[in-house]
Amino acid sequence: MRFMSLAVKNLLRRPMRSVLTVVGVGLAVAVTVSLSGFILGYKHAINESIDKLGFQVMIMAKGCPYEAATMMLKGGTGLLYLPEDVYDQVRKDPAVESITPVFIGVAEKEAGGIAETASTSFTIVTGIEAATFAAMKPWLALATGPGYDGGRWFLPDAEDEIVMGYEAATYEQRKVGDAFYLSIVPSGRTEPVMRTFKVTGVLARTGSQDDGTVFMPYRTAQKVFGRPGRLTIVGIKLKDFAGPMVAEFSERWVKLPEVQVVGLEQVKSTLVMLVSAAQVMLSAVAVIAVIVATIGVVNTILMSVYERTGEIGIMKAIGASRSDVFQLIWLETLAVCALGAVAGCAAAFLGSRLVERGILALLDIGIHGSIVRITPTVLGAAVAGTIVVGFFAGLYPAWRAASMRPVEAIREGIE
Repeated sequence: MRFMSLAVKNLLRRPMRSVLTVVGVGLAVAVTVSLSGFILGYKHAINESIDKLGFQVMIMAKGCPYEAATMMLKGGTGLLYLPEDVYDQVRKDPAVESITPVFIGVAEKEAGGIAETASTSFTIVTGIEAATFAAMKPWLALATGPGYDGGRWFLPDAEDEIVMGYEAATYEQRKVGDAFYLSIVPSGRTEPVMRTFKVTGVLARTGSQDDGTVFMPYRTAQKVFGRPGRLTIVGIKLKDFAGPMVAEFSERWVKLPEVQVVGLEQVKSTLVMLVSAAQVMLSAVAVIAVIVATIGVVNTILMSVYERTGEIGIMKAIGASRSDVFQLIWLETLAVCALGAVAGCAAAFLGSRLVERGILALLDIGIHGSIVRITPTVLGAAVAGTIVVGFFAGLYPAWRAASMRPVEAIREGIE
């Protein structure tokens, strides 16, 4: 305790230099924690977003095997469609527990959203069968409260009813009973057709891709987009999701000439693998930041040792042992690193939302939900790692100070 108090006093003798060194360590720790939180949060968000699709397997038109999953996650609109009779055939498969048809298209909507300046913008329209779609996503619920009371799902054969996701309704300032206008260009035509729909319900916030979507009966969507008898995706949940069952199911239906079968566990594994590859690059950035900070710490402590050469010589002359001097300088290094670790962790934690907004502004990562997760484990590992780095960073300056000969150190200090 006596040495720690003396080490802190020595650091305060050059407050600006000590503060800058602590800031350097803190920045390195903040970068490391933020990158670790991003990797952890991104993996979690990928898993959560795919799980909230509600499907285990998707049947889609042949093309990129991960196009449909990316489309569903990002709210995109693939241009490939299935014949609807594929849905009629697959629903009879004994391995299927539940199945739902999905038709996705893009429509122009009238201006009027919050801070909207363009005359028109685009919205994602998803045609679904409400009963089977909601059964696959039991967390879906209609919002309640002022403006949402009395909400319901659209009728199966309704041609002018829609249900809006929470974010879509909030952005468009729509409530239950309001009219919503969509400009749709049917297949085979070049001129848009203006359609008016009635909002029959608004979904409660889910934190998934559904929040920004407009839903309507899938047969209505087929009709208004001019693609009767076509679907974008057939979503399936199997009775047994074990590997052999998925493989057998895929083998049965991949033989159809126009389709491919995509297991979302496979998609999830691939996306996580891609994130892991990016993790190597991000880890390299963090390592460089730590190395630079470590060099700064060693430089600061060495400068402190050189400036106090005479003082260290006097300490040894009046009885301080090599271990006493070593411990003093070593504790100074640990104090700098510990303070930097705490400051960096605090900065990363408090600024995590800012980092998240910055990433989302720069990159279209295609998922919803929080992408930066700074957990106590991440913070604890950062603090422990910084102290370990400080342990080794302080060895050379402490050894250098402890090795000084008293007479030579005093003479050098006087000169």
